[in-house]
Amino acid sequence: MRRYLNKIPLVLCFLVAFVLGMKQLREPDIWWQLLSGRWMLDHGQVTHTDVFSYTMNGQPWINVKWLYEIIIAILEKGFGALGVILLQSLVSIAILWFLFRILRLLKEGIKYPISQFFQVVAALLFLLVVEYRMAGRPEMFSHLFCNVYLFFLFRFPEMKWKQMLWLVVLQCLWANMHEGYPVGLVMLGTFFAGSTFAYLATKNKTHLQQTYRALLLLVVAIIVILINPNGIVLWKQPFEIYRQVLVNKYTTELYSFTQPEYWTIQAKIHIVLLALVLAFWIVKLLDARKRKDTSIYTPALCAYLILIPLFGFLSLTANRNIPFAEIIMFPSVVMAFSWLTQKINKNGFYLVLQKRSLLLSSLITLCFYIAVVSNKYYMATKSANRYGIHVNMLHNPIGASAFLKEHNIKGAGFSDYFVSSYLLWSLTPDFKSYIDLRDLDVFPASFFDDYFSMYQHPEEFYELDKKYHFNYVVLSTSQLIGLQQKLYYEKGFYMIYVDPVSVIFLREDENNKALTTNTQIQKPFSWPQATEDPAWAGLLTKVLNPFNAYTEEDESNMPKYAGAYYNAMRDYPQAIKLLRSATDDPDALRTLAFSYSEYSKAVKDPRMKQVMADSAQIFMDQANNLK
Repeated sequence: MRRYLNKIPLVLCFLVAFVLGMKQLREPDIWWQLLSGRWMLDHGQVTHTDVFSYTMNGQPWINVKWLYEIIIAILEKGFGALGVILLQSLVSIAILWFLFRILRLLKEGIKYPISQFFQVVAALLFLLVVEYRMAGRPEMFSHLFCNVYLFFLFRFPEMKWKQMLWLVVLQCLWANMHEGYPVGLVMLGTFFAGSTFAYLATKNKTHLQQTYRALLLLVVAIIVILINPNGIVLWKQPFEIYRQVLVNKYTTELYSFTQPEYWTIQAKIHIVLLALVLAFWIVKLLDARKRKDTSIYTPALCAYLILIPLFGFLSLTANRNIPFAEIIMFPSVVMAFSWLTQKINKNGFYLVLQKRSLLLSSLITLCFYIAVVSNKYYMATKSANRYGIHVNMLHNPIGASAFLKEHNIKGAGFSDYFVSSYLLWSLTPDFKSYIDLRDLDVFPASFFDDYFSMYQHPEEFYELDKKYHFNYVVLSTSQLIGLQQKLYYEKGFYMIYVDPVSVIFLREDENNKALTTNTQIQKPFSWPQATEDPAWAGLLTKVLNPFNAYTEEDESNMPKYAGAYYNAMRDYPQAIKLLRSATDDPDALRTLAFSYSEYSKAVKDPRMKQVMADSAQIFMDQANNLK
């Protein structure tokens, strides 16, 4: 009975991993990946050229993720678009399962005592640090394969062909699922380096044989990368990825530790854990050297000790690489916690943890679970993610897509970098993008530079309009504000739709006159209709949190979004008009106070200036009192 009770904290850890994968779908990349997979299934071929934009139509497209896209497109047929979120949750469980197995194998290899309490704490810290990348992205398979490679290293340290050739198969799959496949080659190269070092340290001929096997395994893995629709091009892809990292400065996931954006809560925790792990192994190695203990010089352990600083450095080069380092570090984090606690073992603290391990582990994990499903965790970490298998209508241009479809608005459309993916997925074949999130795989760096130049120089849009003669413009309400202000005030385009996520400007001409003059369809601000989730998604979400509700999507929140948008447009009278009804929402009242404050700067009459300033102070005081 006790044996089964001891498993409760670990089971709860798996449950936490599962619910952390259950995020509301807000990642825009997923939409074009689903569309790409659907296109390949429909056409029976892999994409080789761009078929989704009108600016790069027919240009070469090296789609490394094609197999992943087909997998999620098949899932979409049975589970809808939210099937990708279910896949992420299942992969997260698999990752944690392999980590526990790796820990057990490493513990057996170096005979180090480990408390279950520290296993649970390390698992929760791991999930906390990597959670921001658990969002249905194809890199979930890179994380999983990284786990599997490390598992093989400790499970089959003798590197016999029968077992190790499975890594060749995995490397082939990896190269067809995600551009992170060079990580596998780096790990195989490290296996070779570790075996070589072990032989040089011990002169053990068995280690020399393992060195030859590891080298041959690396060579074969490099060769099998050729088994892909793009052929030899994938050999060049690691260098292409490096080039893109240097060129693409438009996403925080590529920021290195030298940039402020890198230092998220997760990054800070990761650096502390990395320092602890390095300190632990330095002490262990110095102690082994002092005792002249050569048992530490095994190919598996030597390879592992090389992987830690190697992946630690990798995690410093880009924020998105942190999960790979955390995977490598996980077993060491558990051992380092045990080591550190024994070192500072005041009043038998370590023994207390041992005796109360089951209770403490269960309580901590249960609290973590409740924090996740109640969204307290996401709010505490200032994350935009929220719990629930659900398409978030406040992060996807659902309303704009429905409006374009309902009113049959077609022709060349200018859409920004973020909204394009959902519009492609929902409106194909009637919609083609100007630019989208396939990034430098399709669009040249010069094209990106020209697009992002419009943030500072919105007038450049009109030069593009002369070339493409846009029939409509769809923009995220938070993007290209300068351009939106021009389109809002100047002649040529008419704002026909706006909601919390996106805005549509329609060209003012004879073809669109029936829409631009129809007061029945024009509203100062719209609230998109919430999407209906599949029954399985709603049921699973409710089972794991019966009290879950998507309150942020309630239409009562509309005034604060409407006010914020019209403030951005500097139409303060309209903002005030739409906000005056929100008297019990502190965020809406702050937005209203801001509207009055900015309006006071715009009016010239001194008396009106004072009235506006006083109103701003009154509503700010009300907001603070409500808080």
